[in-house]
Amino acid sequence: MPSVSIVSLGCAKNLVDSEVMLAKLGGAGWTIESDDARADAIVVNTCAFIDPAKAESTQTILEHAQRKRPGQQLIVAGCLAQRYGEQLRTLIPEIDGIVGTGAYASIAEVLEEAREGLRPLRTELIEEPEHDFLPRLVTTPRATAYLKIAEGCDHPCTFCVIPSLRGAFRSRSAESILAEARALAAGGAKELVLIAQDTSMWGRDRGIRRGGLSELLERLHEIDGVEWLRLLYLYPATVDSELIDTIAALPKVCKYMDMPLQHAHPEMLRAMRRPSNGERYLSILEEFRRKIPGVTMRSTFILGFPGEREEHVAYLEEWIARAQLDRVGFFEYSAEEGTPAATLPGAVPARERRRRLVRLREAQRRASEHARAQRIGSTARVLVEERRRLRAGDPLRERIGAPAAWYGRSEGEAPGVDGGIYFTGEASVGDFYDVAIRGNVTFDWFGWANT
Repeated sequence: MPSVSIVSLGCAKNLVDSEVMLAKLGGAGWTIESDDARADAIVVNTCAFIDPAKAESTQTILEHAQRKRPGQQLIVAGCLAQRYGEQLRTLIPEIDGIVGTGAYASIAEVLEEAREGLRPLRTELIEEPEHDFLPRLVTTPRATAYLKIAEGCDHPCTFCVIPSLRGAFRSRSAESILAEARALAAGGAKELVLIAQDTSMWGRDRGIRRGGLSELLERLHEIDGVEWLRLLYLYPATVDSELIDTIAALPKVCKYMDMPLQHAHPEMLRAMRRPSNGERYLSILEEFRRKIPGVTMRSTFILGFPGEREEHVAYLEEWIARAQLDRVGFFEYSAEEGTPAATLPGAVPARERRRRLVRLREAQRRASEHARAQRIGSTARVLVEERRRLRAGDPLRERIGAPAAWYGRSEGEAPGVDGGIYFTGEASVGDFYDVAIRGNVTFDWFGWANT
């Protein structure tokens, strides 16, 4: 049987697509090979959201093209393929096939055509998001799985290429989501991470004007074996009081909020075509805190957007101090071809963008110090992911006093972005333990298991 290796880049939504492709290929008779050099075919599932992601994707393709051996197929999938498929196929002749974001379910057919020398190009965007997601070869730690509940985006953010790469917002049906969730739980998943470009908008394109995500959460909450339901990502215009009440009321829903806000100054938000303003955002955060004591809150912000002035940065810096978010990701603005923002005047020089990035990261560090201090001495329920060895000289090794420790996450840490919790004691991968938090280093916590 032929073998295939998949390299998955970018976001969790891309990872789900890669897992579906792996299962599709397995069902078509391909064996999964972890060593790229030995695989009969390599699929690079790419990202093209911002310039660094495009650069990483391009570099990965070129590296595999240079190492490609006779008879081996190289397929490029995902967002970069969707956006620049024809150009990639022309500029890198080693590429044997292109499959975009709407056609990844046909990966087996694409590979067969590539083996016949046809160099297929499939970049059509389908209207229905109901690809057969089952079976799916889950590649995340065994007790955690992502669950994509929608595809595409309808929001008109001037900096973003997602609508052109993934199409309009399309909710999957509740039935398909629930069927996949049950299958994932039966396979051992205890944490389901719900993902979409705007998770809180789920159902509105299907005529559910209010309460759609709340109802879906209630049905997912009933699935045996599922212990955590985590939401990524919320959108400030589609989060309402009913959803916050549901998160507060359902024990299995993680008390965790990730809502990318991008800025807080009204002028910047208007230029970005983002909803509302910083004061409204603060009121949303306050409602979360009032109804969900102890909730962990995360957001992201863009610095150096065209027209951003010192007064806008100072406003955001003050807003960060008032918001007291637990975690924040800051990104330099990246001008994306074909977006309205790419033609706006008032470009901010790269050096100044980096200076603002450092400045705001420091503001967030100060803002989160109080929240971090509050955790020391508390007990967290931790889902164990693996046993990790700690290098000599690692501050964690010195603080824990051991060469190895268990690693996992609590409700307050999303996979891949928030760090985690190291602890000593008796444990096993895939189970939950109560961990007494003793302290923290830059990104992670440490403690011991209460047994």
